[in-house]
Amino acid sequence: MRFSYKPVLSALALVFLAAVAMGQTTPGAGSAPPPNKLAVVNLVQLFDSLDEQADAQRDIENQKNGYTREIDKRKSEIDRLTADLDNPSLFNKESAEYRKMQDDMLEKSMALQAYTQASQQKLFLDLRLKTASIYRKMNEAIAAYSQANGIALVFVSDDLNLNDVKTQQELQARVSLRKLVYFHPAFDITRAIKERMNTDYKLGAGRTPAPAPAGR
Repeated sequence: MRFSYKPVLSALALVFLAAVAMGQTTPGAGSAPPPNKLAVVNLVQLFDSLDEQADAQRDIENQKNGYTREIDKRKSEIDRLTADLDNPSLFNKESAEYRKMQDDMLEKSMALQAYTQASQQKLFLDLRLKTASIYRKMNEAIAAYSQANGIALVFVSDDLNLNDVKTQQELQARVSLRKLVYFHPAFDITRAIKERMNTDYKLGAGRTPAPAPAGR
């Protein structure tokens, strides 16, 4: 069993973009003029560089390893019972003891199947909850940084990798899904958000404080 955050990145990125868009409001009469700076952030790069994400992934792996050890233990017990049942020198197949061992092996096999399915579901649920929590914090951190630095709009950047493209259709799809073709590096706030979130995580504050202006 291999568990990764990657399958949920695109869906959560769309949720993030919707939240940012909903957070843009029109200033009322007499209010200060809206900010006019722009910025970009690489959500995948940011996510992968967070200490909280690394700890969460280790926790998922530790859980998976624990489940795997238990599954292997149960499989070994079933294999032992199967070997004993297949050994004619140990039991008379017409005996009550033999039938009892057959029933025991059947119960253990069904329990193993149920345990395996339940452990997979628990891992996927925990993975989803951890990932969603980190993305909410990313959203809050980007919003706080933008407000503190007079940024009006944050675009999502990506890393275009065409090395593993196998078909013309895949190439066209990957290019057409790009969010930004070019941006000046000075507009990239990924590193600043990463440093703020990692610092906050190490402090154990449980929330993302508004950062000091970066002087951009």
